[in-house]
Amino acid sequence: MNVHAVDTRKSLHISVQGNLQSQADLEEFFSLLKPGSHKEVELTFFDARILPAEVMTGIKSFAAQNKSIKLKINVFHRYLGSYFYRLGVPCHVMQQHSLEYRETKKIKAIVLGGSAGSLDKIMSIMATLPPRDISVFIVQHILENEPNYLGEILERSTGFKVVPLTNNMPVRPNCVYIAPPAHHLTVDNGKIRLSAEAKRNFARPSIETTFESLAIEYKNGLIAVMLCGYGDDGREAFSLLKEHGATTIIEDPNDCEARELVLNAWKTGLVDYKFPLPELSSYLARIIEPETLKIDEGALKRFFNKLNDHYGYDYRHYNVQSASRRIARVMADNHIFSFRRFEDFVMQDPDLFENLFLECSINVTEFFRNPTAYLSIRQKVLPYLDSFPHIKIWSAGCSTGQEAVSLAILLDELGILHKSQIYASDINPFVVEEAQNGVYSPEMLENSRENYRISGGSADFSHYFTIHDGYARVKPHLKERILFFQHSLLNKGVFNEFHLILCRNVLIYFDQTLQKAVLDLFYRSLDMNGFLVLGESENVASYPIGFQVFDKSNKIFKK
Repeated sequence: MNVHAVDTRKSLHISVQGNLQSQADLEEFFSLLKPGSHKEVELTFFDARILPAEVMTGIKSFAAQNKSIKLKINVFHRYLGSYFYRLGVPCHVMQQHSLEYRETKKIKAIVLGGSAGSLDKIMSIMATLPPRDISVFIVQHILENEPNYLGEILERSTGFKVVPLTNNMPVRPNCVYIAPPAHHLTVDNGKIRLSAEAKRNFARPSIETTFESLAIEYKNGLIAVMLCGYGDDGREAFSLLKEHGATTIIEDPNDCEARELVLNAWKTGLVDYKFPLPELSSYLARIIEPETLKIDEGALKRFFNKLNDHYGYDYRHYNVQSASRRIARVMADNHIFSFRRFEDFVMQDPDLFENLFLECSINVTEFFRNPTAYLSIRQKVLPYLDSFPHIKIWSAGCSTGQEAVSLAILLDELGILHKSQIYASDINPFVVEEAQNGVYSPEMLENSRENYRISGGSADFSHYFTIHDGYARVKPHLKERILFFQHSLLNKGVFNEFHLILCRNVLIYFDQTLQKAVLDLFYRSLDMNGFLVLGESENVASYPIGFQVFDKSNKIFKK
């Protein structure tokens, strides 16, 4: 767990690696996140998928209490970005949305610039960059009277051809061109130009000279990457790079001992992305060369078998059309246009599988969603269950917890919450943790007032929440009656005997075989007089023997 801060006169940049779970981590984070003379505060969360309630509420409070400070939040995982969005906090998802508008953009060249400490970074990037129909240029500050052995080293670790440079030679794809000692490297009309002109920014080769030349040559087909080093060489080139539509990236300053190059570039305000080295390498590898997207149904089924064997998640009975759409979306987000390549990458990259998992985990919910069903539960189901000394309820596929909280409110208003226990489960561990946090935006509460009223509620809906600066928390007496946990409906075992089970708008994503298996699990998990509530969108072909229709319009069944 690491928290780093870069504090300039006008801005504060806080970078977080980890999930801020320990008390020491929380204290370190909040010791840095304090209002001061800064006009801008930037928070970057590199590997967190979810954050504790204390962090989310602390950020909301900071934003509400310091409106004169521009707050910018960068995240690298889409789920955390969605969580911020649900709480009404604008953020930038670095890896996902950035690729959507680049799908039609043909990358022609990549240039890597760096100084002290950049050699290992260049080696690492080139080792993971797949050979493609592009040219790669490398300009590194080196002593003029010393030979540069980078080319010899790269030949052993990259699939690109490392080309010795001569003046006026044509630039070819799938080749690497390294600026030689004591010469500036430029490209003009597809040909290499080497010049011994005066040093620029105390450097020859100069990063600035090469960046500016390639900006003009390749325009929006160029990706320019600034790595660590001292000085400010290259900084002035960023205006020309942006003018011609190039993509600009810097290595995160927290990765560098020599960080002047990247910090000076960052201060221009013209940098598109700031990545730690692993994310930077991954981004470059995924964005070069699109292919044709094709998903064959037979290949899709084989892919699901592999996922089950490798990761233990069973999608073999998911609706094929729905699954295909979601896979296609993940492929496009990650700039992968060959299903065969996508299959290989998912098996090798747990992070990419996580993206697919999150896309297939549908999380659409709100408080008192489909309020007439809650009205029926309030008026017909719960009064019957009041005869039991203890009531056990299962919210299956609970998503971010609104359904479970809504049930707790119903139980509280009927005076039976004290003898009830709600078990709320979801296959997605991140939504489970978000639900446990019990933090929601005031806008979400406001949008649910009418649902609450239609469900038979007569109190002030916000009474069930503690309202703070920019957020609302579920009151403890409700939250303590809900147990959130991760669970897959594909598990065969019965873990309790419930009086009421709700599984709404989940089965629509399963085929008939899996629907029947899940309904059988619910049947075996219910008390002899228990109730099952399905969603309004559910279109189940057949129900298990032993269920009878209790409320047809609201899809409530009785065992």
